[in-house]
Amino acid sequence: MNKQLHLKIFLADDHPVIAHGVSCMLSKQPEIEVVGTALSGEEMFQLLPKARPHILLLDLNMPSTDFYENIAWVKEHAPWVKIIIYSAYYSPELVKSLLHEGVKGYLSKTATPSDLMEALETVSRGEIFVLPYASAQSDSCQQHLEDHPEFQDDFKKRLGLSRREQEILVLISQGLSSQRIGKTLYISKHTVETHRKNILRKLDFNSSTELVRFAVQHGLV
Repeated sequence: MNKQLHLKIFLADDHPVIAHGVSCMLSKQPEIEVVGTALSGEEMFQLLPKARPHILLLDLNMPSTDFYENIAWVKEHAPWVKIIIYSAYYSPELVKSLLHEGVKGYLSKTATPSDLMEALETVSRGEIFVLPYASAQSDSCQQHLEDHPEFQDDFKKRLGLSRREQEILVLISQGLSSQRIGKTLYISKHTVETHRKNILRKLDFNSSTELVRFAVQHGLV
């Protein structure tokens, strides 16, 4: 992780052992400060605004509140906070729904410490991070384009997107960071970033968040 970063993290998880373990692990990183923990949604509502974290690591299943309520509350009362969902549950449909609600990352509890650190750094840069990502993601991207030739023709004609740019747009919509996209397509991170900038320019967008919203609206995920 970038040593110049100083990230304030708040943990919300109803499993004390997991919350304590993650907190201890993060606290060992000099660039990270754990500013609070909560074991329920109500406790999070009380503590999070005063803690003023940059990122909230939020379990899906919290007692007394549901996760959509928790996300909506954070967006209203602490809109500066970026949310990463940290959960044992995963489905593409769930991740799609969470991204649509404004979540910036999704991380399985089977993830490694290095995965967690990558998620925090990626989200802190304003990018979207999702793990697990399917090992067959590149194949699924190709299949999507092959199954929707009208998508290729329409986007190429109207927006001037190349085949590679279309592939990268699909992978962005699936929540991959530039580094993950590079590994999936066997190209460098720098090349991915160049394509990302070109896509943003062609679509007249300013951020990856707008790309994800665009992808959801056009059925890319």
